[in-house]
Amino acid sequence: MGSIFQPIIEYYLQIKMAVSATWWFVFPVALYFTFFELYWRQLWRDYSSTIKWTLLEIKPPRNIERSPRTMEQIFIVLHGIWSTPNYFDKYFQGRFFQSIFAFEIQGVNGEMHFYIRTESRYRNLIESAVYSQYPEAEIEEAEDYVNSVPSNAPNPEWNLWGTDYKLAKDDAFPIRTYHKFQEEVTKGMIEPLAPLADMITTLPPGHQIWLQILVRPVKDKEWAPEVKKVVAKLANREIKKESWAIVYFFSEVLDILASSIKNIFGPIEEKKAEKKEEQPLQFRLTPVEKDVLQAVEESLNKKAFRTKLRLLYIAPRESFKKVFYQAPDGFTHQFGDPNLNSFAKDNETKTFANYWFRPYRMKWAQRKIFRRYLTRDNDGPNMYLNTEELATIWHLPDMSAMSPAIAHIEAKKSGAPLNLPVE
Repeated sequence: MGSIFQPIIEYYLQIKMAVSATWWFVFPVALYFTFFELYWRQLWRDYSSTIKWTLLEIKPPRNIERSPRTMEQIFIVLHGIWSTPNYFDKYFQGRFFQSIFAFEIQGVNGEMHFYIRTESRYRNLIESAVYSQYPEAEIEEAEDYVNSVPSNAPNPEWNLWGTDYKLAKDDAFPIRTYHKFQEEVTKGMIEPLAPLADMITTLPPGHQIWLQILVRPVKDKEWAPEVKKVVAKLANREIKKESWAIVYFFSEVLDILASSIKNIFGPIEEKKAEKKEEQPLQFRLTPVEKDVLQAVEESLNKKAFRTKLRLLYIAPRESFKKVFYQAPDGFTHQFGDPNLNSFAKDNETKTFANYWFRPYRMKWAQRKIFRRYLTRDNDGPNMYLNTEELATIWHLPDMSAMSPAIAHIEAKKSGAPLNLPVE
C-alpha cells in the first residue's frame, strides 16, 4: 500500500523543498502588484477624503446675448490649474490626479439650473473667471440638487435611466461645435442648448433631467502626439518613429559594418532613384478631406481636458415614461458630424439588460450609474475634448433659448447713483 503512495509523497516533498527554498523571492514578486494596487487605492481614498467641495449655481441675466465662445475663455482659464505633483505629494499623499471640475445642468419643474462643482480652494478662480465674461451673472453657493432624490434609487417610488457617452471615432476628430450652429439666411447663431431647454419645459412635475460633464486638464503632450499621427495619416505623410538613443547608436553601427563589408568584396552599384512628381496636397485631397484635415489640425491649437459626459433621467415610477429620456438623449445627436465625430452611448454603462436575470441586472446598472453621478466619479469611458467642444455643450445660453426654461436672476444688479445726498 505504501508503494502506491510513495511517488505522490516524493512529489509532495519536492514541491515543499522548492517552495521553502524560493518563497522569500517568489512570493514578494507575485504579491507586489497586488500590494501596489491596493496601496494606490487606499492612498487616493485618503487624499480624496481631505478635499472640500463647493457647488456653485450660476444664474444668467435675462438679456444675455453671448455666444459659447465666451464660455470657452472660462475653460481656458481653468486649464491653467494644471500642475505637476512633486514626489512627496504623489507617492505619500496620493495627489497623482489633476483636480476635477463638474459642469452640470439640472432640469426640473420647467427650469434649467446651471452648476459648477469645484474644490473649495478654486472657488475664487471660478467666480472671477465667470464674472470676467458674464459681469451681470449671479453666483451663489447651493445645496446639492442630487439630494432631492433618494440615494437608494431606483426603488419602489423612483425609477431612472442613464448612460455615459463616448466618441464614435478617434478623439482627434472633433465634434460639431458652435461655429457650425448658424442659420443660413440671417447668419445668426442657433443656440445649441435650445432643444434641451424645450425638453425641460415639457417635463411633468417631479421629473428631472441631469447632465454632468467632468473635466480634468491635461498637458498637450498627453494627447497631442496621437492627434499629430492622425494629421499625418490624413495628409499621407510618413510618421517618423522615435527610438531610444542606444537603439539608434547600434543601428548606425550595424549599417556602417554592412557597408564596409560590401565595399571590401566589391563596389556598390548606386541605383538611380526615380523621381516621381507628386502633386501638392491641396490637389490630392477632396474638399471633404480638406475640411476634415483642417478641423483636426485646428484642434491642436486648443487646450484639452480629459472628459466624462453623463446623462440621467429620474422620475416617480408611476409616471416614468421612455419618451422623456429619448428626447434628451437625442439632444446629443446635434453635436455629430458624419465627416468628423459624434457622441455614442456606452453599452457598458447604459441602463439596459436583456435575456437572463434582466430585473436584477437592470437594477444593478441603474444603481451603479446613479452612484457614480452622486459621487462625481469619472470611472467608465473618458475622452479628450478641447475648450471649443466643451463650451458648445455647456454654456450660459443667450436669449434665443426659451426664457421660461432658464433660472435667471430676479433683478438686474447695478451700482448706487452718484448723486445720492451724503449726511
